[in-house]
Amino acid sequence: MIRTENLTKGFAKDRGIFSLNLDVPAGKIYGFVGPNGAGKTTTIKILCGLLKPDSGKAFIGDLEVLPRNISEIKKKIGYMPDIFGVYEQMSVWEYLDFYGAAYKIPAKKRKQRIEEVLKLTEAMHMIDYQVTSLSRGMRQRIGLAKTLIHDPQILILDEPAGGLDPTARIEMRHTISRLSALGKTILLSSHILPELSSVCDIIGIIFKGELLVQGTVKDITRELQEKIVINMTLDSDMNHARGILERIEHVADVKAVDEDQFQCAFNGTRDQVKNVLKLLIDNDVLVRWFSENEADLEDVFMNVISHK
Repeated sequence: MIRTENLTKGFAKDRGIFSLNLDVPAGKIYGFVGPNGAGKTTTIKILCGLLKPDSGKAFIGDLEVLPRNISEIKKKIGYMPDIFGVYEQMSVWEYLDFYGAAYKIPAKKRKQRIEEVLKLTEAMHMIDYQVTSLSRGMRQRIGLAKTLIHDPQILILDEPAGGLDPTARIEMRHTISRLSALGKTILLSSHILPELSSVCDIIGIIFKGELLVQGTVKDITRELQEKIVINMTLDSDMNHARGILERIEHVADVKAVDEDQFQCAFNGTRDQVKNVLKLLIDNDVLVRWFSENEADLEDVFMNVISHK
């Protein structure tokens, strides 16, 4: 639903985006990860037709992002910038009604549509609030409701959890998951990594304008992880088990983490991990639990950046 081909936009020698190749499948949540200034917002503005690239192509569905297609593209996408304008003298109802009219939704249908988007964003109770009275978290919900008013297929959300307190971030995460369940394709830009890891299907990591990797967190971890960390729980003599582990090829850094648990590093291939379990069992070690330690998104991000 969103695709770029060697997309490039330079602002200085080392600022901008360079040969960017995004691929966002239909119905998925794509986490666009990178530090401030990495090129996330530049990419988003090009996708929305707000900025012209120096070279390369961008596509929304089957439509290339070109001036002649912008009218159709704007029907397909809902864009929520990190900072958006509000008309503080309006009520929430008037604010959404204004945008509904801008999208040429007939007056008879606007009332129903406003109620639908407020329910989706769990903001129905705010319908008569003055915009000026809303907290940051409330404004983010109303901003998302405005983004949904024309029922777009694709949502492009730039730092939707930026500046929110923990409760508001959790609520925003739940709302995004509900929208994905409705079949929306979502490009979610953020530098708050724990928020992304729990909600995104695919991650793309951008650094200094270059897309370093994209894929699931699990796939990226497996591609980049230099050593595998294994956790195990045993029903055996721990000294005997340690002796076995320390003699197994590729096993290192064996340490007890509890009275019946070991953790160790494995420097072999992932296909060879099963040999560790087999050798323990063959040597009469009773294994209750054996698993690979999954890296979180922060670990993956720092690993990618350090490789770069």
